[in-house]
Amino acid sequence: MIKHLLTLAMLTANVGIAQANQVSGFTESYSETVKVSGQFLKGLQFTDVDYQVAPHIYFPSPYEGAVCVFVSSADGRYKSQYQYNFTESVDGLVRIEFPTQYIDELEEFAPGELGLLVAAQADCNATNGNYVVGAWGIPKSMNNIAVFLRSNARRDVATLINTGNEAPNKSVKCQDLRSNYRVSYDKECLLQDVNTDSAMRIVIKRRNLRAIPDEVVELFR
Repeated sequence: MIKHLLTLAMLTANVGIAQANQVSGFTESYSETVKVSGQFLKGLQFTDVDYQVAPHIYFPSPYEGAVCVFVSSADGRYKSQYQYNFTESVDGLVRIEFPTQYIDELEEFAPGELGLLVAAQADCNATNGNYVVGAWGIPKSMNNIAVFLRSNARRDVATLINTGNEAPNKSVKCQDLRSNYRVSYDKECLLQDVNTDSAMRIVIKRRNLRAIPDEVVELFR
C-alpha cells in the first residue's frame, strides 16, 4: 500500500521520463465495419479509474527496454498496435504516449469497452507473457484488475497466483461483458482486493461440455 501511494505521488516525474521515450511501428484502424480477431486475451487493466484516453502502465520492479501495446474496442471497430521503448529504467506507474488520430471517437467508449494489453518484450509478433497491468487514466487504487477475454467457453474461471505466501490466491468466475457490444471480446474477469506487487500469473480454467486447456497469463515481475 505504501509503495502504491508513493507511486501515485511520483506520477508527474514518471510521466516526464516516459514522454522522452519513443513510439515505433504504430498502426491503427477505425471502421464502421466490425473486425474480429481470434486472440483470446484482449485487456489487462485496473478498473478503479476515471476513464481517459491516456494509457498508463504499472511496473512492480524497474524495467528498461521495449513494451508491446495492443488496443481493441469491444465492438470490434477500433484496434491499434505499437511498440514503446523505454531508454531509461522506469518503475511504478508510468504514462505512455498514444498517438491516435481517433481521440474523439475513443472518448465515447464506456469504461471496459476499450481493451488495453501491454507486454514487456521486444517482439510484438508473438507475445509470450511478461504482461503489465495498464489503465486508461490514473488509477485511484491498484487493487482491482479486469481481464478481458474473447472466449467461446461456457465457463471461464480466473485464478490469480501470487508469489510465495504473501497473499492468498483469488479465483473469480468470468462474466459476460457489461456492454451492448461484445464482438472483439465478450467476457470480463474482475479480480478484487489484489496485491499487484505480489501477483505472478493468472490461470484461466475453461470448460464447455468438457475441459479446455488452461490459459496462463504470465505477469511481469
